[in-house]
Amino acid sequence: MSAAPAARGKGATSYARGTTPQYTRVAHDLLRGIGAGKYPVGSLLPTEAELCKRYSVSRITARAALAELQSRGLVSRRAGIGTRVEQAEVHEHFVHVSDSVESVLQFTAETRFTLLSHRPVTADAALAEILQCPAGQSFVLIEGLRSKDRRVPMCLTRLHVPLVYAGVLEQIDGHRGSVMLLMEKMFDVRIDEMRQIISAANLRAAEARVLAASPREAALVTRRWHLGANARLLLASMSLYPHRRYSYALRMRRQAALQAGAGQGNTE
Repeated sequence: MSAAPAARGKGATSYARGTTPQYTRVAHDLLRGIGAGKYPVGSLLPTEAELCKRYSVSRITARAALAELQSRGLVSRRAGIGTRVEQAEVHEHFVHVSDSVESVLQFTAETRFTLLSHRPVTADAALAEILQCPAGQSFVLIEGLRSKDRRVPMCLTRLHVPLVYAGVLEQIDGHRGSVMLLMEKMFDVRIDEMRQIISAANLRAAEARVLAASPREAALVTRRWHLGANARLLLASMSLYPHRRYSYALRMRRQAALQAGAGQGNTE
């Protein structure tokens, strides 16, 4: 059954039909109210019945909207009491499930890169070892934040871009999606291989400040090397994810299972 048309009158909020589910729109409106202080921490949100009347939605839709806020940790719900605001800020947690280069590149599709700074650097012996490139190679060091819908930053990223691809600076600020995919499009290059190392560190004061985190807070560190033909370095990245904002999951299969599958395919 479709929801009744939006009521027209004082206090009514009308939502045009579209691809976004109604419960999501209601949840986002309540989320804005929480963030703006309309519903402070400790206060109760409108009841399901009140939401039904205010947004002209069904009881099921109102319940789903409140469940969405609860799943984000913003509210708690108790029978006989209501829906209580527990915190005013959403703490995003990004889970990255990977099984291919493509899945890694697509992970950032819904995030935006905000440019903080850039400067030219030349790889000395120490940096060349980290970047796995020849000493003396020139790069542009780019630093920026990745975030989703202007929320708390997901990570702080430092990119070492070979000088020949420095033109990426013209489009990187505000770019949504993978910088490597942007470079492929701009410079007609192709990534053939990706190498990655994951470690841990404590945020330094300057890093914590731009990430809206606490100094010395634990962080996940991902280092990636994007390689083209003949293992040529196209892009090296290092990202810092504050603790609780990101986790990395990897799908793996035993080699024997892969070989058995290939064998079965050959007999068809």
